[in-house]
Amino acid sequence: MIDTVDTTGLICGFRLHAEEPAAFLAWETVDKFRDALEGPVWLHFNLADTRAQKWIETWERLPEVARERFLDEDPHIRLQPAEKGVVGVLGDVLYEFDADPESLGTLRFYADEGLLLTGRVHPLKAIDQLRREMRGGQPIGTTFELVVHLVEDLADMFSQVVVEQGELVDDIEDGILKEHWHLQSGELGRLRRLFARLRRHVGASRHALSQLLYFPPGWRGGLDQSPLHVAIERLEGVVQDFESIQERARLLQEEIATQRGESTSRNLYVLSILTAILLPITLITGIFGMNVGGLPWVESPNGFGWVMFVMLLTGLVTFIILAWRRFF
Repeated sequence: MIDTVDTTGLICGFRLHAEEPAAFLAWETVDKFRDALEGPVWLHFNLADTRAQKWIETWERLPEVARERFLDEDPHIRLQPAEKGVVGVLGDVLYEFDADPESLGTLRFYADEGLLLTGRVHPLKAIDQLRREMRGGQPIGTTFELVVHLVEDLADMFSQVVVEQGELVDDIEDGILKEHWHLQSGELGRLRRLFARLRRHVGASRHALSQLLYFPPGWRGGLDQSPLHVAIERLEGVVQDFESIQERARLLQEEIATQRGESTSRNLYVLSILTAILLPITLITGIFGMNVGGLPWVESPNGFGWVMFVMLLTGLVTFIILAWRRFF
């Protein structure tokens, strides 16, 4: 394996073997035998490097349609036949995935019987996991088996995201049940957006990969495709898990709205009771505030005390009446 940040844009290269660890391919070997590479091989490029783009663009080993689709900037996840192989885009997440809805990424992909070519603009998690497995000595004999391992790594990575984000939803649910909903609303909204993006992201990848089961068998060398079918079913399970978590998040937001409504209703109810109790008192203060003659106790030295007594009495009577009518 060779990291060529300062040379060519090739991140890693491997020659596959069924019964022994894959052999590292140096860039010099790849470039020298570019049109006569003995397969099966896997080459992984950094497409942010223009040198890698130019090298792939002029590599006649790839069908023309594969070169065009591999290097275009269309982010839509899809696969399509390319002569004896398949080419397209798969969904992944950025290597430094931080549960941000914007931290999703895509992997460019071409595979035939003797070559697996992948490329990405930003570091991605699942493809990096596959690279580490190959460096660790994982024996893989065909590009088809390598694609199956890639799909399994995608399923493992997205399953881990399900577990981690599901735990966040559990914590939010505990906070809501403790009536700390005012601290959870913003975080829950962000998670719902993340789950929606991930569900679409994984669902599109599963749909694209399922098409591999119906493409011409030349690219998989006549091997049994049941392992690929199992790996794709795992992605389907991940999609269902995201749908379940998204539904939980929606129900929790409804619970927050319910608790917020109940809190508002309680506050309005208390305010209404206080308004009813203070209304007679307000009326009395308004009457004695009129600047007219004939008001009682104006000349009495005990007038203020009598007015306060009447105000307290009317407030008490109002309180008794409300309690008798079971307003509280």
